[in-house]
Order: sequence, then C-alpha cells, then structure tokens
Amino acid sequence: MQIEIVTIGNEVLSGRTLDTNFAFLARALEEVSVQVVWHTTVGDTAEAIAGALRQALGRADGVVVTGGLGPTPDDVTRKAVAGVLRRPLQLDEDVLARIRERARKSGRKLAASVESMALIPRGATVWQNPVGSAPGLLFTQGEEGKPIILLPGVPQEMEALAVEFAVPWLKSRTGRRVESFTLRTAGVFESMLQEHIGKLPAKWTGASLAYLPSYFGVDLRVTVAGPDHDQVGEVAGRAYAELKERVGPVVYAEGSQTIETVVGEELTRLGLRIATAESCTGGLLSKRLTDVPGSSRWFERGFVTYSNASKLELLGVSAADLEAHGAVSAPVAEQLARGACQRSGVEVGVGITGIAGPDGGTTEKPVGTVFIGVASPRGDAVRSFRFAGSRTTIRERSVQTALDLVRRQLQGLPLDPSLDG
Repeated sequence: MQIEIVTIGNEVLSGRTLDTNFAFLARALEEVSVQVVWHTTVGDTAEAIAGALRQALGRADGVVVTGGLGPTPDDVTRKAVAGVLRRPLQLDEDVLARIRERARKSGRKLAASVESMALIPRGATVWQNPVGSAPGLLFTQGEEGKPIILLPGVPQEMEALAVEFAVPWLKSRTGRRVESFTLRTAGVFESMLQEHIGKLPAKWTGASLAYLPSYFGVDLRVTVAGPDHDQVGEVAGRAYAELKERVGPVVYAEGSQTIETVVGEELTRLGLRIATAESCTGGLLSKRLTDVPGSSRWFERGFVTYSNASKLELLGVSAADLEAHGAVSAPVAEQLARGACQRSGVEVGVGITGIAGPDGGTTEKPVGTVFIGVASPRGDAVRSFRFAGSRTTIRERSVQTALDLVRRQLQGLPLDPSLDG
C-alpha cells in the first residue's frame, strides 16, 4: 500500500512550525509496512487542500491528511474534502455531545464556533479523539475502497488518533505481519557499525535494517514483513539474536528507551544517588536526568560552574590545577565529579568541562575538546573527547557520552566502547 501524507497549515509552509506530524506518521506507517511515497504541504485554503487531495487520490493507494479540523475560520479541511468527495457536511449529534461534555468537564464556556467541529462529511467513520475535541475521520472512496483519513493538526491529538485508530486500520489492510525492533548504540560511528555487521541482514528473509544516526548515537532498526506470519516471527527472532550478538557491547537500550532512563534504573538497582557538575553543557546533563519520571529518587542536585571562581567556591577544584592545566582539562573534570559527590553527599558524580564553541578554541585545545569525569564506588575515571559540529551538537554529544560513561561504570563494563567487547 502506497500512501500520500498531506500536511495542512500556513505556519508549516512559512517554516515557523516544524512538520513533526509528518515525521511521526511516516515512522509509524513504516513500522507496519505501509509505504509513504509522497508528502505534500499546502496552506489553509479550501482550493489548495482540494487540489492536493485530488492529486493524491490520483496517484496513491490512500491519503492521510493532518490539520485544518479545528474551529477557527482557517480550519477548512472538512469543507474542502466534502467538496472533492461530493459528500455534504452534516451535524453529528454524538460528536457535538462529546465536545460539549468535554467543555463542561474542563469548566470552559463553549464558543459557538467550536461546534463547527461536529460538522462531518456524510458517510464518514468517526474516530473519537481521546485527548481533544476534533475527531478523526475515515472515508473509503471508489470501487477499490481507497482510504482517506483526516487527523487533527495538534501533534498530541494527531498522535493519539494515529496510534489508536489510523495506523492499526491501515495495517489491517496490508494483509501482512510486521515485526520490528530497535537496538540503540552509543560510542561508535555508523560506518563502524556497517563494517562490523557486514552482510548479516542478507540472511534475514523479508527484513530490512535501517541505520538511524543522531546526536545520541546510532539506532539500528530491523523491520520484518511478509504474508507468512510464522516465518516473519521466526526471522525477527533470529535477526534480533544475531544482531545483538554482533553489536551487543555498544547497545545501551532497546526500543525507544533513553540512556538517562537506563542510568536511573541502574542507580535504583544499586541504591545509589547522583549529582552533576557542568561547565560547557550549562545544565543540560541535569535536565536530561530530571526529564525521567521519578528521578527525584536518585538525582540529588546539579551544579553549573561556568566560571573558574564557581569551580573553586562550589566544588573545591584546585586553584593550582586550574592555573597549571586550565579549566578544560582532565584534572579539573575529575575534581568536578568528585566535588559533586562530596558536596552533595552522594555516591556518584559526573563532571563535564570543555569548549563548545564557536569561539574559545586554541591549537592545543580546539573547539569540541571535552573532558568528562565520573566518580563512583567503582572508582574515578576521566576521558577526553574531540566532538565535531555546532555548539548545540557538541553539548548534546558531551551529555550523551557522559551518560554512557556513567552507565558503563555502574554496570561494570569497559569504559571505552568497542564492538569487540
């Protein structure tokens, strides 16, 4: 099944709003072996929407439209679709009742314009919105029953409707079983993984392996699809075992689990607490750790010590070492980590100091030079790194690497990532 996704919104066309809806839908549909072949973005006019829909119906096996289902004057998707499909808008009393009940529960006065969301093109299947007011809509058109799916543009609402209704419905139309898994790696480049994995995926009938690099490492996503359900399950299981054996030493998590969640689980398992001391990352490490629900059980505090004076005053870094080696150095990173432990009364400390750029680099210590120290009951360790990229990239990679160092320290693994174990 080849699908076209149509995104609606002037704010997307202007570049002021990133089209995260398309990215979410494309990934979700790929996972169930529904191929997204076209993507169109149009503005908030009935003419543009109608033109995009006609074009999509002429070349795709189905269309998913996001945006333009709200109550404001520029929300004209329902009107445009009704015109193209020649299905007049009708008031859906069930949808209206749900909108009114939602307003009542939230204590809001319902504006008359909001009720326009209950105007539904005739013959649509209505998918009730679990987190908002505008429902999702499904139409089938023509003798072949070509699907047209309308979803709200609000990301939270679109995602909820896609996960609960749209993606499962489209998956059921493929007649195929789809199994997928993701192994998340850190500390090695995509090229190294490709070389190490080699031609292994060629042995997995009906499977594809995607390399997904980011600030946080390289995700390896395997998708197996086919009409023989038993074979798909067998191939997926074998692919998982063989790939895990090949790259296991650098895998930190599976699925969508983050490395900060893994660190939190290890701290909980060991009954330890952590504190951070950051210079060039400016609190980003603390943010990542406290993004984890329940992190108050194991995260004690974070220090942002940007100046030398703050390193001296708050964490007891040696003035002599600052003078001799500079703030961006192994001795200072180690003392930041140990100082975070001692000043916070915890067992694990992390220190990060570096040059995030774009200025401040020297021949000896160019932009991207970062030192990371970890102090724990297993001992103290410091590593130096040279990260490339923008200021944002360097900071993100510094934090991800620091988290992986902590994970390895807590799990008793070698601190230097290697595909050879």
